[in-house]
Amino acid sequence: MPKKKKINPRRRPATAADVIKAKRVATADAVGYAWAILFTVLRDKEGYEADDLKRMWAEVGKLSEEINEGRVSVSDLKNTLKEEIGAVLT
Repeated sequence: MPKKKKINPRRRPATAADVIKAKRVATADAVGYAWAILFTVLRDKEGYEADDLKRMWAEVGKLSEEINEGRVSVSDLKNTLKEEIGAVLT
């Protein structure tokens, strides 16, 4: 009987769960980077005060909940921004 080859745990194939987790982590990282950039620009370049940024953060949280609940879609938000200010968001 041939000996079963051991799998090096550092070289094990990625499972579907591993891929899903990696996507979640990458998305969270990207969103974190974007928020850090946006809030830094608002604070440093536009002069927003801490209270303004906290209020904005709360509003972002509310809007995120609306998206998660299906009351608003990201494509709706992008279309509105395009129509109102000409911003084309990819």
